[in-house]
Amino acid sequence: MGVVHLLIPVLSRLEARSPTLAKLFRYSSASAVAVTTYVVVLVICHAVIGLPEMTSHLTAVFVSSVPNYLINRSWTWKQQGKNRLWGEVVPFWVMAFLGLVLSTIFVAIVDRRTDSTAAIAAANLSAFGVLWLAKFVVLDKLMWKVVHDLHPELDIEDSTGETPLPVSADG
Repeated sequence: MGVVHLLIPVLSRLEARSPTLAKLFRYSSASAVAVTTYVVVLVICHAVIGLPEMTSHLTAVFVSSVPNYLINRSWTWKQQGKNRLWGEVVPFWVMAFLGLVLSTIFVAIVDRRTDSTAAIAAANLSAFGVLWLAKFVVLDKLMWKVVHDLHPELDIEDSTGETPLPVSADG
């Protein structure tokens, strides 16, 4: 908890100067949680349980995507209320699926050359790293900007993310 308490004032000052940089910091933190979750699940599945590399990789990607979505939605972009199926959930999971496809290609290439859990994790992280910044732009400027487009009275950079009216499932 000590590190979090130290970061709150820094993040508050960053938010005041550059809301986009503050979101990028929170997005990076959410990504760090996702990467940590991925690696832990991969190691448990592959090195401890003994599942095949690809099964371990797929399991780790799916499991790590859940906290990534939830943290980004609630903390990075401060979205509250119901999840919008077509405006949030589907686009997020499509991007996760694209990352999965690219990482699966990278992992398959590495899997043909070695049985190393570390090499498999590195291949996955490389693939997701390629898409990381593009995903931030899509989330920030398109996906969670939808709330602003539906409710222009909200300042998306300064908003708490609360919408004055319920948003439909169709976004």
